[in-house]
Parts: sequence; structure tokens; C-alpha cells
Amino acid sequence: MSYKVYLLGSLGPIEWSQLAWRLEGRTVPVHECTEELLHDILLQHIPKNGIIVDAGCGTGKWLIYLHRLGYRMVGIEMSREAGVIAKENQRDARVVQGDVRGVPLRSQSIDAVLSLGVVEHDESGPLAALREAHRILKPNGVLVLVVPYNNLLRRLLMNRLLAYVNWRRRRAHAQLCFAEYRFSAREVKRFLECAGFDVVALYPDDMLPPKNMGIWVDYHNLIFDPFSPAQPQLYALPRVAAKLAGWVLRWLPWLVCGEITFVARVV
Repeated sequence: MSYKVYLLGSLGPIEWSQLAWRLEGRTVPVHECTEELLHDILLQHIPKNGIIVDAGCGTGKWLIYLHRLGYRMVGIEMSREAGVIAKENQRDARVVQGDVRGVPLRSQSIDAVLSLGVVEHDESGPLAALREAHRILKPNGVLVLVVPYNNLLRRLLMNRLLAYVNWRRRRAHAQLCFAEYRFSAREVKRFLECAGFDVVALYPDDMLPPKNMGIWVDYHNLIFDPFSPAQPQLYALPRVAAKLAGWVLRWLPWLVCGEITFVARVV
């Protein structure tokens, strides 16, 4: 079953999904694209010739990066502010304001869809967004889907620690809200098949050392205060922890990777 992550504060799931780019400010860290395992997977699977939609593009990190490599990119983003920031960083970036569950594009008009850390924030589940991606994709079109992975370390330890911390927060009358789901590979495969996709491949996803997404997120979920003026540097671990995390990610990636990447095609 999917693991529901509840976090501190009055932020809703949309606000939590936007938190990373709000912490980064108005400069889009395009250089970070080369620091993620996802980078080579995208270049391997998305078509060079064709239209690619980044569904839920935020401030356009991947949109801008791939555009600069020559890909024909269109971003869909519900936040007008995020779209403005994307255009500040890349004047010719194409960003359309819209919801990934109701994309303002014609059916069977797109060659590939990227959904990178988006569908997990819908508490009703990812099917609405996946079916909409299927609708706009051409026959045999490609979907690259990235979602939080309920890895073994989380199942054995980190989810339990978060449940204990949230129990203490509730006892202190703190307000908690749903932030996202963490999925197993098997249930994401079922969601994709239900939406009309055939899974081609799956991969672990995280940041390359010295950064780490999964362990950093798990630790900061236990201590993070979204309203504190002092905010942490995203995905940066202390030196010793970074070396250990890098070693584990290299040899046992499915144990600690923060996300899982699916590549699927329209059936």
C-alpha cells in the first residue's frame, strides 16, 4: 500500500510540492540536472524530434535544460509565479498555466510527457494525471514518471520514526497535513497499466554524491519547520554522511534511493 506522508504546518499538498523551488528563489538551478541519476535516463528514452510536455514543470529546471539541448519543450504548471520565474531564466521558454489533471492540449498531440515529482501530491491518487498524460500522447508515446519510492530503509525505519514524531506533534496540538505518497514499484506499475500504459523500464533515482535526496528528505521531514527563516540547503549532507550515502547508492541503490523512475509507452 502507498505510504501517506503527513508533515508539519498548514501547507497543503500543492504548497509542499512547490516548496523546493520556493526555497531556491528566482534563480533556476539548471546545473542540478546533471547531478541526478534521472539525467541519463531522460536522454536515453525521450525523442529528440517531437514535442515533449513537462507536466508540472515548476520553475522549469528540466524544461530549460532540455530546451537548451535542442528538445522541443512545453511546460504545464498551475502556479503562475513559477511560470514567470521560468521565463525570467529562459525568455523563450514555453510554459502554459494549467492543471496536470486537465491539460489544455489536444488528444494524441504529444510525443513524450515528463512527470517528475508531481502526481504523488494528489491525495486522491495519481490516476487522473496519468490518464490525462495518456490522452495527450500519440500512439506509442513515451511517459517518464518519477515518484517517491517507499524503499526498504523507509519501510523498516524512517516511516516509523516519522509516525512517532507526528504522534508527538499531534499530542502538542500541532497542525499536520498530507504532503505526498510514497509508492512501491508494484503499485506504480498497476497505476500505469490501469491508465493505459505499458511499462518499459524502471530505475532508481536520486542525486549523485555528495548530495542525496532520499536520506536528506527523510531526515528533514523529522525536523523541518517550513516557517523557519533559516532554511536548509537542499539535498546537502555532512561530509561523512555524504560519503556513506554515496557508497550505499552505488552498490545498493534500491535500499536508499529517494525516488523511482518509470519509463512507459502508450499501449
